[in-house]
Amino acid sequence: CRPACPVSTVEGRETVTPWGKMRAMGEVIRGAVAAGEEHTRFELAWDCTACGHCRELCLLDNPADDTLMEARAEAVARGAEPEVVRRFRERFPRRLERLRERADALEGITDVPAGEGGTAYLPGCTAVTFEPETVALTARAVAALDPSGGCAVVAGECCGAPLLDAGDVVGFRAHARRFVAALGGFRHVVTSDAGCAWTLRRQYPRHGIETPAWQRVDHITELAARNLHDLARVNDRRRVIVHDSCRLGRGLGVYDAPRAVLRALTGEDPGEMPSRRERASCTGGGALLPATRPATAQAIAREVAGEAREAEGGDAVVVTSCASSRRQFRAGGFAAEDIAAWIARGVKKKTE
Repeated sequence: CRPACPVSTVEGRETVTPWGKMRAMGEVIRGAVAAGEEHTRFELAWDCTACGHCRELCLLDNPADDTLMEARAEAVARGAEPEVVRRFRERFPRRLERLRERADALEGITDVPAGEGGTAYLPGCTAVTFEPETVALTARAVAALDPSGGCAVVAGECCGAPLLDAGDVVGFRAHARRFVAALGGFRHVVTSDAGCAWTLRRQYPRHGIETPAWQRVDHITELAARNLHDLARVNDRRRVIVHDSCRLGRGLGVYDAPRAVLRALTGEDPGEMPSRRERASCTGGGALLPATRPATAQAIAREVAGEAREAEGGDAVVVTSCASSRRQFRAGGFAAEDIAAWIARGVKKKTE
C-alpha cells in the first residue's frame, strides 16, 4: 500500500504511510502512548486524503481510510484534534452563511423550470463559491436532461461532508438531518459534485441518516449517460483527458459514465491518465489536507499535473467530476474543467 498513498509518496516518511498511520492509531486506542503524545499521534489521522487507493492495493483489504476517519472522530471526542481542525469546525457556521449569501446572488441566473418530477439539483459548496457561472449552466442542463423537464436549484445547502472530514461526527449527523429536511419534498437528487454524491449515497446510510423521500441520488454524469441522445458534439478541438475522482470512482464505482459522456461530446474516446479507474492517483485536495498540510497538498498537485502532461502533453485539458481536483490540477499548472460544464455545453448546443 505504500506507493498508493499520495501523502507518503511526496513526504517520504514511514510514519505517514498507511501502515504507519494505522499503527499509530492502534497505539492510541490501546492506550500505549505516553501522556502528552496523544495529540501527536492523532495528528497523523489528518495526514490522509481518505482516497481509498491504499485499500485497492492491500492484500488484506484493510480499510485504512475508514479507520483514520474514525480516529479523527475519536480525536475530536477527546479534544485532541489539531488546532487548525478545531478552528475549521468553529468557523463552519460562518462558512454556511457565506454559502447562502452566494446562493442568494445566484437566484437571478438559475431560473429554470421546476418540472413535476420532484428533482433537486445540488451544485455543491465549491462550485457555488468559486464557479457560479458553471452552476447556472449546469442547472439548465439538469432541467433539460431530467424526464420531468425541470428541477429546483438547491445552491444554499451543504451536505455536511466538511464536518465529517473534520472528525465532527455529532455535528455531521445533526447537519445531515437538517439537510434531508430541507430537501424532504424531492424524490430525485442530482449533484455535479462527486464528493456530495458519495456523501449522500455512502455516508448518510452509514451514519443512520434516513432519506425516505429520495428514490434516487445521481451524479450528473450518470443522468447524462442515460440520456446521451440529448447531448450534441461540442466545438472544442483540445484533447480531453478524463480524470477518475476518488469519490466518484473508488467511492461509488462510477467509471464508464464519464467516458461515455465525453465520447458523445467530443466524438472520440477521451485520453487517459497513466493511473486510472481503481488505480487512479489522488490529487491531494480532499479530507481537509490542503488545510492541515498545505505544502504536502501542493506537492501532490504538482505530481498529478505531471501525470497529465505525461498522458497527452501540455495542450490538453483534464475534465473531472471533482471540484477539489480541478483546483489541484490548476495549482499544479495544468488546465482542468468541470465535466458538468461540458455536459451543459452539449445540452445547450442540442437545444439551439
